[in-house]
Amino acid sequence: MLDSAHPLRRLRRPPAPSAGLDEIRAVSGIGVIPPDWRTRFEGRRKPPDLRAWARRIQRRFDELRRRPRPNPQELWNQYKQRDYRALLYKHRVKLAVFTAVALFAAGDSSFDWGVSNRTPGPGEAQRVAFAHEQLVQSTVPSVKRYLAAIANGERIREQAVVAAAARATLERAKAEAAAAAAGEYQPWMTATTPLPPGSILPGIGGMVLPTRGTFTSGFGSRWGTFHNGIDVAGPIGTPIYAVANGTVIDAGPAQGFGLWVRIRHDDGTITVYGHMYDFFVSVGERVPAGMQIARMGNRGDSSGPHLHFEVIAAGQHVDPRAWLAAHGLGF
Repeated sequence: MLDSAHPLRRLRRPPAPSAGLDEIRAVSGIGVIPPDWRTRFEGRRKPPDLRAWARRIQRRFDELRRRPRPNPQELWNQYKQRDYRALLYKHRVKLAVFTAVALFAAGDSSFDWGVSNRTPGPGEAQRVAFAHEQLVQSTVPSVKRYLAAIANGERIREQAVVAAAARATLERAKAEAAAAAAGEYQPWMTATTPLPPGSILPGIGGMVLPTRGTFTSGFGSRWGTFHNGIDVAGPIGTPIYAVANGTVIDAGPAQGFGLWVRIRHDDGTITVYGHMYDFFVSVGERVPAGMQIARMGNRGDSSGPHLHFEVIAAGQHVDPRAWLAAHGLGF
């Protein structure tokens, strides 16, 4: 129960309608601001004592001035006698954090001190740092010896192919000369001339396909370069024929082709046969259309056994497939 003198008790008794402001305040007794609150509040505030604050600062300066100055020699001796091991152990955590931060910062930055792009002058030496010798060699010495042996063997094989072709040409020339001396009719390399073994009979227009196989690549842009011929794939040893009557102008090794043969035909057109395993003709030899001049191989810049065939007409490379189609031939 509330006391009769409690403020909440008095709130239950409403004031009279004619009561003034002072009587209402006296009845409620809660949340009433006294009229003299400003006077009482200003009486409690005290201005700061600046003189006392200045005296305290002056006393502090006097204490510092009276403090004896340290002797530098004594400080140096104490510094030399410090136990650094104990100091390092005391700050071991800070040192570990600092070392880790330094390592991360060094790994994320580039150091170019001591590096110069200046070209050494005449008679001036420059030190260059290299890794271990075995780590900077592009090819192991033993592999180099194998590669050199392979290259030397390939040169010997190419020389043997050229020599065998020269012997074959000489044998054919002797046979023709003997036939002519015997009085046999020898129309020089016409359509009625007997073809050597391994040849095929010319087709319409006195021409033949250069080989039999699968057409794999055409004339034009290929792998960022221009392919000047066509590719016909087949097994190694597949016969290659002269497409028309002509004279051999090149027969032997060629850069990128391994072994090649080039023939200039009667109308001035030149045909090129590349990547061959071997060939049977020599420079200057007259060959008829359909004569086997070589065998398909995989020499030179080749990814598989095939014949690379080119046609050069009027000094310009033309599409061999279209050129053959114009003569009634095609793959």
